[in-house]
Amino acid sequence: MSNTCAYSVVIPVFNEESCVEIVLKDILQSIEPLGKDYEIICVDDCSTDSSWEIISSFSQKHPQIKGIRFSRNFGHQLAVHAGIKQSTGKYVAVLDADGQDPPEILPDMFKKCENGYDVVYAIRTQRKEAYLKKAAYKLLYIIYKKIVPFYVPVDSGDFAVFTQKIAKFIGSLDEKKPFIRGLRNYYGGKQIGYEYERKKRISGKTKYSLFKLILLALNGATTFSKIPLRLISIFGITISLASFLSGLYLLLRKLTVGIDLLGWTSTTILIIFFGGLNMLVLGIIGEYIGDIFDETKNRPPYLIDQHVGY
Repeated sequence: MSNTCAYSVVIPVFNEESCVEIVLKDILQSIEPLGKDYEIICVDDCSTDSSWEIISSFSQKHPQIKGIRFSRNFGHQLAVHAGIKQSTGKYVAVLDADGQDPPEILPDMFKKCENGYDVVYAIRTQRKEAYLKKAAYKLLYIIYKKIVPFYVPVDSGDFAVFTQKIAKFIGSLDEKKPFIRGLRNYYGGKQIGYEYERKKRISGKTKYSLFKLILLALNGATTFSKIPLRLISIFGITISLASFLSGLYLLLRKLTVGIDLLGWTSTTILIIFFGGLNMLVLGIIGEYIGDIFDETKNRPPYLIDQHVGY
């Protein structure tokens, strides 16, 4: 850990050789005029391109830029967590290295934090992305907001500025699958949104595919809520009650008018439906058990292989 400073900027990086140089220059141009000490922490999630070499080169030219490189790919959220844990700024910002989060609004966000807010989270007013992905994100937030027991701002991601006390809270946790925006909201405090128009990527492809987005949603749901398990219980009780009533009806029919031999179509459909339902239920339970398994092994959530600027 270095000496404390006014501002820390955390940037998770994975195969962003075409973007990271531009983003670093934009951040320097945005923060330099503030006239206060700052640090930029780039966490390389074991990129296979030249991202680490670019970060190292910038660190030699600008002592405020620091770099951490994982020994292997541990994932975006753990990269953000590692950067927050290493941050020393009174106010800490998190933004991605793809250029979609505009560094030019950082001074305004820092100012709002200095005016007494614990968290200033960025709200995307427009997304310049594919319709399917925008719809998936919207659905993610609707579901997530319904099941967690605390306030969740819609259309806000990891891009935010928060105080060092929140950074210390997040950094003190050794969760194997941290959900950063969820932890930030979980802390509470005085929070406010800052609207901005989300840009397109500078270049390259997004690292969050639809499949990874689904996994992120599952992680957020199982980390902060037991509602999926309760829904399973409620659904199980409902099905049991319906089965009991159906059995009672068939018994009464057998004793009174008898039962004609019916076709096998409805029986087959029911078997397929409940077979699929059982797999879904087991899958949800498996997500919780998997999280318990990961936590009980007590392995480090990530390993740092190299660092520059420290």
